Amino acid sequence: MRLPVVRVLAVLFALTWLVLPGFGLTDLSVTWDPDWPVVLEASWGMFMTVLVGGPFLAVAVTPHRTAPAQATLLVAFATMAVAVVAGLEWPLLLFVGVLVVEAAVVAALLPARERVLPLARSLSVPLLVVAALGVVPGVLHAERMFAGSRRGAGVIIGDVTMGVDHYAVQGAFALALPALALLAAVWPRGRRFLGIGAGLCAGYVGLVSFAFPGTWAGVPELGSALCIGWGVAVAALAVLGPTAAPAPPRGRRAPATPATAPPCATP
Repeated sequence: MRLPVVRVLAVLFALTWLVLPGFGLTDLSVTWDPDWPVVLEASWGMFMTVLVGGPFLAVAVTPHRTAPAQATLLVAFATMAVAVVAGLEWPLLLFVGVLVVEAAVVAALLPARERVLPLARSLSVPLLVVAALGVVPGVLHAERMFAGSRRGAGVIIGDVTMGVDHYAVQGAFALALPALALLAAVWPRGRRFLGIGAGLCAGYVGLVSFAFPGTWAGVPELGSALCIGWGVAVAALAVLGPTAAPAPPRGRRAPATPATAPPCATP
C-alpha cells in the first residue's frame, strides 16, 4: 500500500510548487505579457515548475527510478539556500523548509528508492565542455541578481511572491543550471533528466529575454541568444550521450548468477 500513497503524495507535493505556494504555472502564464517583468516571471516559473515540481511528478510516474529526481531536488535546495544567504532573502527559507519536509516524506515512504551513491561515472566530454562554458556567466549573473535582492529590487517593482523577491530566485536559477549540466556530463544515470531540464530552462528564459530586451533582470540580446544556444546544446548532448541503467533499489541486491552444477560421474 505504500507505493500508491507515495504516488499520491508526490503529485500533491508537485502541486504545491506548480500552483500554491510556488505559483510556478501562474508565473509562466504571464511570461509573454509585457505588463509584467517577464524574465523574472520566467525564471521563477521554470525554477518552481521544472526544477522542483517536475522531480516530484517524476517520482510519481517512476517511483523505482528516483535518483535523477533526487539529484535535481538537491541542487534546487542547495541553490535556494545560497540565495537566502547571498541575497539576504530570509523569506525564501519557507520554501527551503517546505522542500526539505516534502522530500524527506517521499524518501521515507518509498519502499525501494533508487540509490544515488555511489555515482557511476562516465564522462561526456562534449557535454562537459558546454556545461563548463555556462559556469562563469551563471555565477556572474547570479551575483547580479543577489545584489538586486539585497537592495530590494523586486520589492521596488512589486515582483514578490509569498514575500520572496524574484531576484533571489533568479540568482538561484542561474546557479542551478550549470550545476545540473555539469552533473549530467559526469553522471550517465541522470544525464538525460538533468540535461534536458537544464537545457529547457536556459532556452526558455533566454528566449523570453531575447524577445523583451531591456526588461527587468534581463540580459542583452547577444547574451540571450547565447543562453538559448547553450540550453539547446546541453539538452541535445544529454539526449545523444551515453546513459547508464538504473542502480538497484536501496535495500535490494542484484540476483546472483547461479553456479553451474558439476557434471555427474558416469557409473
